[in-house]
Amino acid sequence: MITNVEFTVGSLEVVTLEQAKKQLRIESSFTDEDDLIQSYIDAAVANCENYIGGHIIPGDLMLTYDKFDSPVVFEAFPLKTIDSVKYYEDNAEVTLAPEKYALTKQSEKVYKLRFKENLPITDERFDAVKITVACGFTGNTIPKPIVQAIKLQIADMYEYREDRTAILSTAAMSLLRPYKKF
Repeated sequence: MITNVEFTVGSLEVVTLEQAKKQLRIESSFTDEDDLIQSYIDAAVANCENYIGGHIIPGDLMLTYDKFDSPVVFEAFPLKTIDSVKYYEDNAEVTLAPEKYALTKQSEKVYKLRFKENLPITDERFDAVKITVACGFTGNTIPKPIVQAIKLQIADMYEYREDRTAILSTAAMSLLRPYKKF
């Protein structure tokens, strides 16, 4: 059974402050609202990640289990690699060799990690198995519609600084819809 899920965010500027200012038609020399605009950038990226159900900024997703399941089923979008499969045996952390497991894709967001041999016996603890996967886009692979949706949201937040009923603009939703994973 899964006991914990953690996501460690890497660093990637999806939209730079300069690009946001250009979208907002603000002179680059005007710096009075840089902090505000940066907060809009961060909020727009988070909002887009929530909408598509995945990670735009790359990072490591650590899945913790109390024991091995066969297969281990998990969600990650977009998945880049499996970094490691570790487990505790006799109070020592052991790394499972990559040739002892295989990854299969069940859907755009759901993966199954299957084991080619008998599963190791793990210690009885809530963090007996730790699987770390890299997910998210890299700088040159972020789809342009996602970047444009982020820019549209930044402009929307800048223009309408009060609370409104609409969460995402229609144009932004249209740009993000093909990347939305259910």
